Amino acid sequence: MRLQRRFIGWIALLVLVVVVLGGSGGYLWLSRSLPQISGDIRVRGISGPVTIVRDRDGVAHITGTTDADAVFGLGFVHAQERLWQMEVQRRIGHARLSEIFGATTLQTDKFLRTLGVARAARSALERLDSETLAWLEAYAAGVNAFLATNPVLPPEFLILGVQPEPWQPIDSLVWAKMMAWDLGGNWSNELMRATLIAKIGPEDAAFLMPPYTADGPLIMPAAGVVSPATAADTPHTPLKPETTRRMLDLAQELQFLNRIGDQLAGSNNWVIGGSRTASGKPLLVNDPHLANRIPSIWYLAHIQGSTINVIGATFPGLPVVVIGHNGRIAWGVTNTGPDVQDLYIERIDARNYAEYNGRREPVTLISEVITVKDSEPVTLTVRITRHGPVISDVLEDVDEPLAFRWTALDPEDTTLRGFINLNRARNWQEFVAALSDYKAPMQSFVYADVEGNIGFYAPGLVPIRRNGDGSVPVPGWTDEYEWIGYVPFAELPHIYNPPQDYIVTANNQVVGDDYPYLLGTSWAAPYRARRIIELIEQKSALTVADMRTMLGDVVSLHARELLPILREVTPNGPREAAALELLRSWDGTMAGDSAAAAVFQGYYHALLEAVFADELGEFFSETYRHRRDFAAMALRRVLLEGRQEWCDNVNTIATTEDCATILATAFSKGLAAMATAQGEEDPTRWRWDRVHQAVFPHNPFSQVGALRGIFERRVPTGGDSFTVNFAPMRLNEGYLQYNAPSYRQIIDFADLAESRFIHTTGQSGNVLSNRYSDYLALWQQTGDIPMRFSGTIDGERLVLQPDR
Repeated sequence: MRLQRRFIGWIALLVLVVVVLGGSGGYLWLSRSLPQISGDIRVRGISGPVTIVRDRDGVAHITGTTDADAVFGLGFVHAQERLWQMEVQRRIGHARLSEIFGATTLQTDKFLRTLGVARAARSALERLDSETLAWLEAYAAGVNAFLATNPVLPPEFLILGVQPEPWQPIDSLVWAKMMAWDLGGNWSNELMRATLIAKIGPEDAAFLMPPYTADGPLIMPAAGVVSPATAADTPHTPLKPETTRRMLDLAQELQFLNRIGDQLAGSNNWVIGGSRTASGKPLLVNDPHLANRIPSIWYLAHIQGSTINVIGATFPGLPVVVIGHNGRIAWGVTNTGPDVQDLYIERIDARNYAEYNGRREPVTLISEVITVKDSEPVTLTVRITRHGPVISDVLEDVDEPLAFRWTALDPEDTTLRGFINLNRARNWQEFVAALSDYKAPMQSFVYADVEGNIGFYAPGLVPIRRNGDGSVPVPGWTDEYEWIGYVPFAELPHIYNPPQDYIVTANNQVVGDDYPYLLGTSWAAPYRARRIIELIEQKSALTVADMRTMLGDVVSLHARELLPILREVTPNGPREAAALELLRSWDGTMAGDSAAAAVFQGYYHALLEAVFADELGEFFSETYRHRRDFAAMALRRVLLEGRQEWCDNVNTIATTEDCATILATAFSKGLAAMATAQGEEDPTRWRWDRVHQAVFPHNPFSQVGALRGIFERRVPTGGDSFTVNFAPMRLNEGYLQYNAPSYRQIIDFADLAESRFIHTTGQSGNVLSNRYSDYLALWQQTGDIPMRFSGTIDGERLVLQPDR
């Protein structure tokens, strides 16, 4: 509310400015914040002309004489199109949001300042090799060259009264660290598991947080090794219930309110060899699932210098193509989902000495000052033990110190160097060599090349623990649970030209129990991976069109698996009878116009509550129901594997309910909830996409009612949490979708000109631009645009000329 009141004042000022300038004249003045896309601009910092051609779809094709000049051009273009986004991103990483937003974001700043993302970025910067540093400096020079043109800034800067500072190389690294944070959330799983153990015991906690299903597909069906993983289950060291509750509240506040850390993040990628394609050449597909936002997290670009010629998806703020192809090789990326975070329970005395193996060792103290708009500065003392920052100190009412160990906080990080060399790699050997520098976050890369080879590698640091499996917080006062090294790069999961001639990853379990190292203890439910495999194997001559159809597939194997049980319900009224008829004739396709899909969703979520909420109480609605994969795999075991004791309501001591009773109750309750959401009592007139809409929030103006409709975008969608076309729901906001395929890519090695890509909204971050959300309708229909890579590219041409 404070943020909204402050914005209302700024809006009034902006309206006054526009009125004074005079109607259309005010708009014309604001429209000067749109980028110059043709002509010449003289800039300092390049050795020769840099040409920027924006094609008919708004994709920037940047050509420089040298790699440094090309990267300079990318920085210039990112600043032209996404300056406000870049400003917010670096402020998140440096924990400086409160300087412009006030006390509303103070808790977020305190957490991120304690976590030390900026400290880790500074340490990594100091250890970078000269070439990587040169790329960062060239990129920063490009951003600052744009700022030196004294542009009219985008509306957000005017409304908030913010002036951007010069871009620094560390600003790029700090955002790379934040992307690693978004793709790793094991620390909250540890807290969740500890809470469940305290509430219902270790056996039932394990039931509610299954690592995977016994029949789920593996990325690597045979690991090629025989020695078992040595890590054992971790004995549980209890925390106070208030500690775990408050820490989980903090994790969810960061995710839901500030969109930092995303438990719904995932992805699909797959690569198909020539024996299965119509052309005889590989097809490579990727659609990373990240938090929705506007502008999109991605920017499409083609960069050509002296040693690089690469096209694909870039992150504004970073000087590389993250996903794409370079004419010789192509790659796609999904989140592997390893456990690379551990919480350590520390014993720290009043003089800030920590107990360790019977001795006392000093805790490092760092004073951080947070500037807060319209308030006094806040001084924060960060405590760091041998295991990492004490993140529980962010909460004044938590008195159990929890230190945080995370691979991305290590003093050295060469991930960016890995991407630079990936952009120029020409074959599998160079691809693997580039990934050897990749540190965090661990990702699943699929690969294809012009010679017809396909492969997979999962690079990144994965800890080897002396004891335990990282599933719960562990004592930090002993060396019993220390990390004793990392899995050697050569022994990380990888395959090359597998016999089945395809590779599929969908955040599913990577390897079986024969793999010698522990990668993690929780994986995505197997439904997306299984459906992709099913679609690949049902046709022998696959094409680009088939890949597009697969990306848009909304058949839910999860629904198909449960339907035989769900249809056994006995209807207790006319609405139930009509809804049951819809389910009986439904094949599990989560189409937007499907009434049956809406029936299923209401039924399913009510059933989760009916089965598990009695044991979990408020913890079910506050936390557990948001962990879609755990809940789905646990319910599967209840309904399909005979664990019907969970259907008994523990609160009705005199009665023992069976699953038939629970199904009937959930059916009626779920239909009532869906009827309210639909605004329609008759299930046959429901549509799934009437309530299921993809929301693309703007930071920060989606929090301001007067501005939300101007800056935010929404579109109706089909799919759900377990379809290939990924469309999960945030259940504390009805059935709204805040996570989606953020980028789609199809690479065709039979003819690279036939390769396609798209992201969610538009290339521009300026709400006044016709490119602000022009991709959205195409994205909604699983459409795409060409990856124009060779030959003459038509479009608006801007040339950056060296100002000598």
